[in-house]
Amino acid sequence: MSSAHTGTGQTAGYQFKHPRGVIHGWFSSEGLYSLELPTAEKEHAPHVKVLHSSINDGRVRNLHAALERYFSGQPESFENIPLDFGTCTAFRFRVWTALREISWGHTATYGELSERLGYGTRASRAVGQALHHNPLPIVVPCHRILAHNGLGGFGAGLDWKRELLCLEGVDV
Repeated sequence: MSSAHTGTGQTAGYQFKHPRGVIHGWFSSEGLYSLELPTAEKEHAPHVKVLHSSINDGRVRNLHAALERYFSGQPESFENIPLDFGTCTAFRFRVWTALREISWGHTATYGELSERLGYGTRASRAVGQALHHNPLPIVVPCHRILAHNGLGGFGAGLDWKRELLCLEGVDV
């Protein structure tokens, strides 16, 4: 689900304890560039040299508070979290940016997102591929995108997708 970050500068690591396991996040000097949800396949986060990881870092504090609100069932947009999409393609950037406009408790289909981007439904599969490579699940809410006939996929697994949608009050 995550893509390689090729930016330079210091990296700050972050961990958020969730009942399913530890959610790992990493910040570059530009912003949050990776957030990994725990899965059965990934017992440990990738080894990244962490130069500092401190709740004294304002970005870490903001992310922690936003995740606390989110997982307690309070609508959260994560708009105060600076993001770093690194060297992603222009298409992925457009898709990920459009995802952030789908608010808490709302969903769209791959085709609807493609239409919002001005491609009609012809780019639905490409939209799905961009979602598959989303390095920031929850913050860039790819879980809110559904297939026209059901849940569709989710990099961390459909159990996570169901949990996130239920948390937001979406009937799955």
